[in-house]
Amino acid sequence: MTTPDTPPYAPASEAEVSALVRDAAARNRPLSTIGNGTKQHHGPAATGDMTVMTLSRLNQITADEPGDMVVSAQAGARLGDVQRLLAERGQCLPLDPPYENATVGGILATNSSGPRRLGYGTAKDMLLGLRVCGSDGIITRSGGRVVKNVTGYDLHKLHIGAFGSLGVVLEATFKVRPRPEVSAAFVVGCADLAAAHALLLDVWGSALRPVALEALAGGAVAHLRVTLPGLPDSPALAIVGYEGSRLAFERHQRDLDAVFARQQGHVILDGAPAGALWRAFRDGPSRDLVIARLGARPHDLPGLLGDAGAEGIVIQVGNGIARVSLAPTGPSVGATIRAWHQRAASKGGYAVVESAPLNAAARATLPWGFPGAALTAAVKASWDKLGIFNPGRMAI
Repeated sequence: MTTPDTPPYAPASEAEVSALVRDAAARNRPLSTIGNGTKQHHGPAATGDMTVMTLSRLNQITADEPGDMVVSAQAGARLGDVQRLLAERGQCLPLDPPYENATVGGILATNSSGPRRLGYGTAKDMLLGLRVCGSDGIITRSGGRVVKNVTGYDLHKLHIGAFGSLGVVLEATFKVRPRPEVSAAFVVGCADLAAAHALLLDVWGSALRPVALEALAGGAVAHLRVTLPGLPDSPALAIVGYEGSRLAFERHQRDLDAVFARQQGHVILDGAPAGALWRAFRDGPSRDLVIARLGARPHDLPGLLGDAGAEGIVIQVGNGIARVSLAPTGPSVGATIRAWHQRAASKGGYAVVESAPLNAAARATLPWGFPGAALTAAVKASWDKLGIFNPGRMAI
């Protein structure tokens, strides 16, 4: 192998990955896999003494088929590089997860998504197939490189959100979309988070088809104002994202003008300014804060949060997901999130920690998951019988 003599190992080929996995299995030594490391603070920390392998050198776009609307990339490829290549062909992969240098493998491992998931779905909806190295060092493929791929089970989708605990993802194939004629965002000033949330529920229930509905308060609003001066000066913001034809954009503009008439002012960001807004969302999550994720029916979310005492709140209204940023030094961070979970569970929802600073003293005691993940544990035990892949990283 051409990998370094000491960890972290950086294999330059699939064969080298396979050799490292076989060596780890033979020595029964845990193997921690990372990409660019942008999401190491997501999920629980890996446990025990282990070998570290980075896939940063496996960073090539391996297949670009514009006519078939398909692209394949190695796990270490940065999403930004994939998007730039697709843009040259008038196409895009409609994923907007956090962090500029996020890799394809890291996005899949953490099931990361951004504000436009309302319109396009998550990586699971775009993924056509994977190449994966299993615990025996054998490389397998599931799915395919065509959009009309309906044979067999979508086993590759089990790797999404598994934090690399089922195998080493080597390459992913996605279906892509044409770049929209118009990309725009309507940003509305509101008196508080509840007002922003209610406004967006009205839009969600209308005949319009936005790609994003985001209600923000606290530090989340302050971050956007630093990046994009000229936004409404109000305690909370409601954001409606639109992508599609110019004609449909004009319809959205007419209808939304009437909806926004009673609010504290609004602006329309079209083209490059809208792109800057989505990039600000991408760069917004702080690695210095604990971020809790709550899921529930969209109408229930504000009531579940109550007086959060948070650094910032972002609610993805149509998806029924809220992310709340909390200071990691507070003695009751874990207790607060557990209380949210109890309230949410009574209404069919949940609350968990999504990320926390790597140096946070209370990190190991935070509620990354809750009982009831027996099926997840069974899949882990079946796919990784020796338990060598990223042990402890997936909350089960």
